Amino acid sequence: MHIELDLKARGLSVLVFVLSFCYLTYLYRALPALFTIGLSVLIWILYRAIAAAELPRKALAYGVFFITPFLTYCGQIAVLTGFGGEGASLPWVGVSFVTAALAWHIYHQKLDVLTLCLNILQPARMDSGPVALSNAPLGRLRRRRLRVYGSWIALGIFFYTVIATGLAPFLVLRDSTEPLDILIFSIVFELYVYFNFSGLTFVVFGLLNAAGVRTTLNFKMPFSARNMIDYWQRWHVSLSSVLKDIFFTPIKRRCGVLIAVVVVFLSSAAWHGMSLNFFIWGLFHAIGWLLTYAVIRHLSHKRVALGINLLLFPFFVVVGRLIFSESNTAVLGLKLKQLFFNFSLSPQTWLFHLKVDWQALFLLGVMIGCVVLEIFAKRGRRRYQWLRKKWVTPLLLLLSIFFGSTGLGGVYGAR
Repeated sequence: MHIELDLKARGLSVLVFVLSFCYLTYLYRALPALFTIGLSVLIWILYRAIAAAELPRKALAYGVFFITPFLTYCGQIAVLTGFGGEGASLPWVGVSFVTAALAWHIYHQKLDVLTLCLNILQPARMDSGPVALSNAPLGRLRRRRLRVYGSWIALGIFFYTVIATGLAPFLVLRDSTEPLDILIFSIVFELYVYFNFSGLTFVVFGLLNAAGVRTTLNFKMPFSARNMIDYWQRWHVSLSSVLKDIFFTPIKRRCGVLIAVVVVFLSSAAWHGMSLNFFIWGLFHAIGWLLTYAVIRHLSHKRVALGINLLLFPFFVVVGRLIFSESNTAVLGLKLKQLFFNFSLSPQTWLFHLKVDWQALFLLGVMIGCVVLEIFAKRGRRRYQWLRKKWVTPLLLLLSIFFGSTGLGGVYGAR
């Protein structure tokens, strides 16, 4: 009994320490996030007034979700291309993740003061952290929990500071319009976004869960997916859950899968930025999802279906990332034309003249190894078990110490 009480006390002390540390960051972030915080309080007041009425409450949920698209349309926050500060606007720090979380909680009638203050307006989430979906506390503190979530923190630090920053030298290819450069950049940028974004969310996931705040695992080894549908079930899981609950499920029930999928991807596109390029991005991925769905549903020969989907998968991921990265529609059109209609090897290709040091090449090799392991992993296909073993965690920390760097910052900026 004494031991159990002691463990509970330790668990409470860890929770208080972590939350206190996070909220102390408001000493330098409260003013930048003032608009986000003030808006959240106003939404909370409005929600309390209409919480009992289902239709107004759900209408409020949809309205709150589209606050971020509205802010990009007005120029208050930038369209999100994945290049660090391009998506940031200090008065609206964290607004994208906060409003998505508010919309989900309002829709499900689960928004209360503690959820708002301790979970949704959690400073640790505001820099590309997982969307807050659940406030159910974890059980009392155990050593195993500290070890498990400590391994997630180490993995996140390694992904973000080592692998993602190791890819940064290759991102200069973004400015080239040579076909091979465009292709290589699209592949590298998909990997960069993945390791950068997942690394940040793993740190937040490990930190908050170790403290007792239940948090969604935001990435589940997406490159081990076998088709586009599986990929989207593993990528940015917390946002996908919001989109599924408030858009896909109710619309599918009334209008069918096709309309639901198009609405989901266009809503996701709007969340990333109200622009023609993101409208194209949303339609492009909706087509990829629906083609995959048609192949799975209508082809009786499973091996043929798998082979077709394994071809569709990299095509839609790579080209989709190219569309995601470019905010200028004319430049995007030129790049797509070069990639599909003028593909040739030219002496002007930047890749042939790119100078990288031994460290960048070493980190590139490490990244390739991680991707290969992810693709062919037989066990722990969604939880990175092969990178969270007891003997691997200290190795990842050592690599982070010797090769780590903050690089270009978070791909989602602070929006």
